[in-house]
Amino acid sequence: MRMLHDRHPAEQVICQGAYEYRTNGASTGHVEHWQATRLPSGAEVLRVDLDGRQSANGASLLAHLKRNPDGQPAWLRLHFEQGDQRAAAQYNFEGAEVHITRQAVGELRSQETLDIAEGYQIDFHPVIAHDFPWRGYPMHARGKRWSMAVFSPDLWLDTPQVMSGRALRYDIKPGEPETCETPAGVFEATRVFEVTLSDGVTATGWYDEFGIPLRWFYPQKDYDFVLVSYERN
Repeated sequence: MRMLHDRHPAEQVICQGAYEYRTNGASTGHVEHWQATRLPSGAEVLRVDLDGRQSANGASLLAHLKRNPDGQPAWLRLHFEQGDQRAAAQYNFEGAEVHITRQAVGELRSQETLDIAEGYQIDFHPVIAHDFPWRGYPMHARGKRWSMAVFSPDLWLDTPQVMSGRALRYDIKPGEPETCETPAGVFEATRVFEVTLSDGVTATGWYDEFGIPLRWFYPQKDYDFVLVSYERN
């Protein structure tokens, strides 16, 4: 697993695993390895290596996310590669703002601030990052649909704008608990959420008792992201 920053000796590994990306039941060549750790302060770090070097589009993403002890995101660093394109960015999360510093190879460094609704969640593309449904869905919604503010870096823009961010709205609705079977095991009574993205595409996510995504499925596109290995300490 490639990492943007190596683990500090004081970090304790909480869990780690991998996802396989599939389309129409066949592997796309993308494999996502991830590891979650905890610092003595109670802060948590998530490292992700989304490796697409064997895929058709060749896109790869390295991510390093730090969460405060209260679970709120502190900052996120990304390094994106696709063909000759290389770009890196850091996102600092505060109140109702996201402060963005980004640079692509051959371009000047850019700094900007994005205004967003308070209480927003983040979606930075890897499957392990899709924990926003359970983090942001409030108990008082009582099973009804909920409109959630989400910040998401944009990886697919032309070079001058790559890694900029967007303030989005997702509709989230919890479902009934289900058994979810993956190559990593059989998980009973999983939490299930139906998510409608800002472009109208729908997805279903299954989560274990610790909030780890077990599977993400997009029925309209037949994209299926499945947990293939999983270890907890």
